[in-house]
Amino acid sequence: MAVSKASLRGLRMNERMQKIREANKPRTVRVTPANDDMRRLLKHPHAGGFGKEGSAEWPDDRFTQRRLADGDIRSDDGPPHHERRSHRRQEDNSGA
Repeated sequence: MAVSKASLRGLRMNERMQKIREANKPRTVRVTPANDDMRRLLKHPHAGGFGKEGSAEWPDDRFTQRRLADGDIRSDDGPPHHERRSHRRQEDNSGA
């Protein structure tokens, strides 16, 4: 049974579109509230709040980054926020 070039072209395009969809998918971060008050009060505008226990999956956006910086939540996905990103430039203290 022969396969037409048109069907192969469509297959390649579908594979390419799938890769584009995966690349544009928003990154998420697994977060845990700092205390029970934060668990009860904090709700992400798009992802919602926390359950009675455990962590939640939130988008890695400004809202989440601000809560991490404030200490209202903790990231379960790796190093603490302040170690992961630094907005300040490294200063050279060589005295030159």
